[in-house]
Amino acid sequence: MYIAFDIGGTTIKYGVVSSTGDILEKDKLSTPMSEVDFLSKLTDIVKKYQSNYDDIQGIGISAPGVVSETGVMTLFGALTELYGMPLQARLTELTGLPVAIENDANAAAIAEHWLGGAQDLKDYITIVVGTGLGGGIVQNGQVYRGAHGAAGELGWPLYHGRNRAGNLESCSETFYSPTVLGLMRRYNEALTSLHQEETSDTRAVLALAEAGDPTAFNIFDEYIGDLAQNLLNLTAVYDPEAILIGGGISENPYFMDMLTARFDAFTDRHEAMSRLKSYGLLGEIRKAKLGNDAGMLGAAYIIKTKLSK
Repeated sequence: MYIAFDIGGTTIKYGVVSSTGDILEKDKLSTPMSEVDFLSKLTDIVKKYQSNYDDIQGIGISAPGVVSETGVMTLFGALTELYGMPLQARLTELTGLPVAIENDANAAAIAEHWLGGAQDLKDYITIVVGTGLGGGIVQNGQVYRGAHGAAGELGWPLYHGRNRAGNLESCSETFYSPTVLGLMRRYNEALTSLHQEETSDTRAVLALAEAGDPTAFNIFDEYIGDLAQNLLNLTAVYDPEAILIGGGISENPYFMDMLTARFDAFTDRHEAMSRLKSYGLLGEIRKAKLGNDAGMLGAAYIIKTKLSK
């Protein structure tokens, strides 16, 4: 059995996972922002599970950002105070257990191949649409990490013009297509212009858009267009068998229906890609099957694999 952590910018999901991928129990907590609190919370959870289970073999972690080969969090998503933390070494020191860490989107891609919607695929991309926009790129059955472990940061490209000065990341896909930083930023800017109170409830915005609320629908429609364009670009560059969409928002049927319809409309209007589609040679958009458990399951698989070597 393994302890699995799926670390997000606002929430940490965690649990105990068997070697066959059964989640024996799970829970969540708000993500601590300081290193001391962060390590303390993780250590307390590990000790609790060690007291409840006799056969805990190791710890797997799914984490946002860039992870070095030695488990240092070079970048840690929204957890900027934890950048550079040697998480693998520190947690092993505190718990006495072996630790394996993987980028969250890579972990989701690994899990989908193990137990989910990519079991029949060798070349695919898994996209986690959340606070950020992460991607797990799998080529010939292997996760592609790049020269420095930073491959798959799909929120970094500049698809929306450039500032003449200042932080270029503010023009990146991160601030246009992920649910919190993209959709909610756009919607709240619209509310402010209309002298209405801002909101942080993504589900409410989607419900309003589906019901035909003009402000919510127009913002959501633009958002879906940008995300579908991103999928078209990825398809053109990587030629995947499929792109799997994960993250909490993918559980919303309206979101998935709008996204797949827009992707189809864009590829139909693209002469070369439309021709490939007519030959049955264009990758499809799929919903990831493992939902909110993908990160934990991927985390469990990477420590399982590490210990088997």
